[in-house]
Amino acid sequence: MVLPRRGPKNWSMRCAPRLVAALLLLPSVVMAAGDRGAMAQPASETLVFAGCDSNIPLTRLLARAFTQNHPEVRIQLRTVGSTNGVALTAAGVIQIGLVSRPLRDAEEGLGLAFLPYARTAVVVGADPDTPDTTLTAAELLSFYRGTKLTWNSGREVAFLTREEGDSSVASLKQAMPGFAEAYAAGANTSHWTILYSEPTMHEALLTRRFALGLSDLGTTTLERLPIKVLSIDGIAPTPENIASGRYPFVKTLGFVWREDALPASARAFVNFVQSDDGAGLLRAHGYLPVR
Repeated sequence: MVLPRRGPKNWSMRCAPRLVAALLLLPSVVMAAGDRGAMAQPASETLVFAGCDSNIPLTRLLARAFTQNHPEVRIQLRTVGSTNGVALTAAGVIQIGLVSRPLRDAEEGLGLAFLPYARTAVVVGADPDTPDTTLTAAELLSFYRGTKLTWNSGREVAFLTREEGDSSVASLKQAMPGFAEAYAAGANTSHWTILYSEPTMHEALLTRRFALGLSDLGTTTLERLPIKVLSIDGIAPTPENIASGRYPFVKTLGFVWREDALPASARAFVNFVQSDDGAGLLRAHGYLPVR
């Protein structure tokens, strides 16, 4: 469901100059323009989508599928975080912002439409060689508080987490009783390491012995990462358990845009994501469509 937001744009206009400068300095994550041969005509239109890193892998997949049938369009993706993605969209710098959370109160007056389009599990991931395959919610809270520092196998945990305000942290705060208090208590200690992006987290989980950290099922499935995904209280983060509510720790990915500035090609991309073909791609890679 697309939710239009109306209101003043003063905040985005104040932020626009420095956000534009920051965007221009960032390398593109991907340019998708189909798999055309060397003699094919180049794309005649470039769209720029920017936002949170957890939304990038899935949007990349969708963009490549879309441009197979729209070779005249090139889609460029950049990682700037949900908040900057919203601000850049409101300022008219990019066509679509990529978010992993709903619009915040301060953003609801920016005149943006918000479309939640996919759900995936927030997961606790581990070093592939870690012998443990499950943990309880109580054990995870103890890791965060710093009262438990070893795996059940006796190995010391290399404990990793995401920053305050990250969508995975927000999901656990909402769905796991006691998580907010445990996170606050652990923030006053030095037993964990905060990582500020999904790629950094994934690299650490794959290279640090007995590491434990947060990721999401969609990204680990789509990018075929050999991270060990743990069950919580004996419940695995499968699409079936997400759909039934048995596994309650989820995040929702979404797009934001300005209705008065969305090109027809970007509208066609959104329509593709909401189509049966788009939904099929989501399900095939560990995501649940939001219809």
